Amino acid sequence: MSVEEDEEVVVREPLEAADSEEEGLSREDGEGSTGNPGLSETEDEQPEPQNEGALPAGVVLVDSSVGVYSADEVNDQVFEELRLHPGAVREAQAAWAAFNRAADSPEAAADALYTSIIDSAPSLQSLFKTPRASMALKIMRGVNSLIGSLHDPSGLRTTAEALGFQHLDFDVTAPRVTLIRDAIIETIATELGQQFTATMREVMKILLNYVGGALIYIRRNYAGRLKILASSWATATKSHRADSGQGDDEVVIDAEGEKTQARHEGSPEAKQQRQHAAEEHGKKQKKKAKGGSSSTDGGSRFGKGGERGRGDNDSIAVPTTFNEMFRFNAAVMGFADRLWMSEVLQAFDSIVRNVTNSYRLQEECDVLSLRLSKCRETIELPEFKAVMLASLRSLVPKGWDSNHEVAWSWLWTNVERMLGTQMGKPARQERALQRLFTSLEGTDLTDFRNHMYSTFFELAPAGMDYFKQSSTRLHFVADKVFGMTLEMYRHPDELVDELSAAGLRHVGYGIPSELCAPFMCSFVTVLRTISDDEEALEAFQWSFSLISRILARVINEGSTLVMRAINANSSKLLDRAVACAPRSQRGEWVLSVTVGSQSISPLMWAVETGSFDAAEAIIKDLLTIRADRDRYYYGV
Repeated sequence: MSVEEDEEVVVREPLEAADSEEEGLSREDGEGSTGNPGLSETEDEQPEPQNEGALPAGVVLVDSSVGVYSADEVNDQVFEELRLHPGAVREAQAAWAAFNRAADSPEAAADALYTSIIDSAPSLQSLFKTPRASMALKIMRGVNSLIGSLHDPSGLRTTAEALGFQHLDFDVTAPRVTLIRDAIIETIATELGQQFTATMREVMKILLNYVGGALIYIRRNYAGRLKILASSWATATKSHRADSGQGDDEVVIDAEGEKTQARHEGSPEAKQQRQHAAEEHGKKQKKKAKGGSSSTDGGSRFGKGGERGRGDNDSIAVPTTFNEMFRFNAAVMGFADRLWMSEVLQAFDSIVRNVTNSYRLQEECDVLSLRLSKCRETIELPEFKAVMLASLRSLVPKGWDSNHEVAWSWLWTNVERMLGTQMGKPARQERALQRLFTSLEGTDLTDFRNHMYSTFFELAPAGMDYFKQSSTRLHFVADKVFGMTLEMYRHPDELVDELSAAGLRHVGYGIPSELCAPFMCSFVTVLRTISDDEEALEAFQWSFSLISRILARVINEGSTLVMRAINANSSKLLDRAVACAPRSQRGEWVLSVTVGSQSISPLMWAVETGSFDAAEAIIKDLLTIRADRDRYYYGV
């Protein structure tokens, strides 16, 4: 699936071929799209899978016009959408639901899958670096997300793509895929017995072959490019010492941002450099005391025409970080007045670090598009690319080559496409949503709220186990969520922090992230019954989709083994969870869970929620003095 350099690239999905500079991780979000491949309109309207009986013989399960995928072999030569017969999808989802119900708990089902994989191929255990319990849950979540996306070819492809990026460092081969596939299928078949039909078995084989081929395809075509991005970004942001391509000099940044270099810490050159840095720092402090100032922001003190203000040459600070170098180059290139570049620059680190996670990358771009909509100026995204490349060339001088140019151009091309799908829309959507809210003022929304919860409980019956509060409280939650959709357009940064805090509270309550999508779907479905304003409904759906994605991500990232043990109030599970922790992180696991800018203390949450058995186990573990106390310290 290669694309020639001068051909027009057709953007269909988050992942295009890697054979030219114009390929990428882009997707086409048309009018009415939620902007998230995992929460498309097709998925929103998908009812809970029902097993309607086996398909008649001779039914073609796979649409061969899209890609060649079968139950017999792993196809790693292409990576297209997998389209299955709707009846086959229902049978596979029903089989997976039955397997989950048959297990005592999600953890038990996960452990059964993990055990079957290791028993079938013990040599694979060396590839699993994560503790057993954590690895089992990861496998369970991966299979669950794949089967849940079977009815949505675009969402399934994106899910498989995300798994591929997570396995770039593993030597995935077709024989290994076959071993894992057969182990998973036999586990399900053993649990279900005669309920596991031949169609279910074939669909599961097709799905796992498809995912295995995707892992091999992505690793072959993208591993080198993504490693270039990671290593050069680490060098540019001084995350670690520059690699061998950067020479033997070590870059040292003092308190004021000045750059010094030393070959060895104890060498005369190092001492001289440190002495020089101290003298420069002293000069700066004296100038500040006299009312002067010297800028180290790499270009924020530029006069007209992009020239640096005249002054003492000694006060000129050489940019040493990416942000400083970017501002410096922006001013030199005549872009110092582009306020929107500061918004992109602020989010750029998160964009680069999440390039291997399509869902997170889309989320970052969606939030960034809302922030850019607040800038009242013309936005030309290619200008950022020019400054970005100039800055990276300066910060990675010796290791920079044509491969770096291709990799970074590829990244920005895809970011630009993701931003382009929402460019100019947020302002119109905010006005449309405000118009909808105004039209509903003074209207009794009690029936709307009741209907919304009824629809939600039909889509996700498990939700009734978590919404046990009074009707007044449930109505308050509905109104709060309703208002968040407009607040996302007005104050995106503040709402993202608020959602992070709410997500961690949901972790404490043990609410699964799988309920986020049907909760959103119920809102959208019922709202269509009281309004026919398509523009406002589209704005509401896009905003709510972004909110549900952020909330689901926070829940998934915060649902650690320790928090699961606290939700169950089990000291046994707590001890088992802490046993998986590295010795140097044992205390951190039970004292803090951080997602984004928000954090929660498992110990404090256990005390506040009455999980005293788990709290007692945490305190005992913290106060335990171990034999290697000379190397580690634990205490309160």
